[in-house]
Amino acid sequence: MADRTVEMAVDAEPELVPVVRNVAADLAIRMDLQIDTIADLRLAVDEACGLLLARAAKPTTLRTRFTLGENTITARTQIACREGTTLPQSGFNWHVLTALVKSVRSFHAHGAAGEDLAVIELTVSDR
Repeated sequence: MADRTVEMAVDAEPELVPVVRNVAADLAIRMDLQIDTIADLRLAVDEACGLLLARAAKPTTLRTRFTLGENTITARTQIACREGTTLPQSGFNWHVLTALVKSVRSFHAHGAAGEDLAVIELTVSDR
């Protein structure tokens, strides 16, 4: 089976994070992933969104692309960030995030309009 993708964008507001979290869980349920994996994905997406919102340029959009593989979901969440923003690689929130997923990384990228993007990419798997 070829990988499939689902992309979504919401205003970068804390009140909209549950929408992203619920889409993640719904996709995992539809893939028939294990209950623990679904719960971990929900929490990890929530944590990643929270970390990115704290670094957001205002106003902006929070974008997430879910890539669905065989027993695997990768969520790549990004946001236009303030200049000079550092990304987490340690600390309590990062430790929680890394404990929930198979792999996670954070990095900077450049958007189509040249803006600096903060990105967190995480993967959960039943394997």
